[in-house]
Amino acid sequence: MDLIIISIIGNGGVGKSTFIHQFCYSHFIEEYDPTIQDSFRKQVVIDEDALTLDILDYYYCEDWTDFYKQMSYEKTHGFIVVYSINDKNSFNELENFLNEIYKYKKVYEFPIIIIGNKNDLEDQRQIKKEEGEEFAIKHGCPFYETSAKTRYNVEESIFTLLREIRKYPFDLNLNSNPNSNSNSNSNSNSKSNSNSNSKSNYENYDPTIQDSFRKQVVTIEDALNK
Repeated sequence: MDLIIISIIGNGGVGKSTFIHQFCYSHFIEEYDPTIQDSFRKQVVIDEDALTLDILDYYYCEDWTDFYKQMSYEKTHGFIVVYSINDKNSFNELENFLNEIYKYKKVYEFPIIIIGNKNDLEDQRQIKKEEGEEFAIKHGCPFYETSAKTRYNVEESIFTLLREIRKYPFDLNLNSNPNSNSNSNSNSNSKSNSNSNSKSNYENYDPTIQDSFRKQVVTIEDALNK
């Protein structure tokens, strides 16, 4: 698997961006200026395999159209769905976010992890940990409470999602659309090319984890003109 694309979704203010910043840079940011989409890239080694992650952080706004959601979700291999333990409304919205994933991925089982963020704010807690666990069990998803501030369970939760993605029956050429269908010959060629590319890419791989950051501002007008 050369490239894995993860999308992180949830209500505004639940700590999605700070969660990803903590994972990529081991740094907690107090303030963040959201755009419609930010993209983070990180190389990791998991179970002795080198993977490149693109993590897409979406900011929900009134212009977030069905077309743009479909365009964004269809390329995603796994989702992090986040609520804040001190925001009951963000927890109540989880069902809607999952339904959107099922709608645009056209499946009812997909690599998804449920995150209850900001567990460092215990004195402000509105959702019991057991409530989050019950919701995740109901939908067949792994569950973690995390803290983007202290880094608690940040890496563990993402690595769990990566392992779920690796078990999912994607076409092994993850640079293609996960939902795309092709005939058996093209699948065979794709897998062959993927294996040869993987060997080439990792033959001289430096095991030190490397990070890079990309940020882009995407407008709805740009998306519709594509």
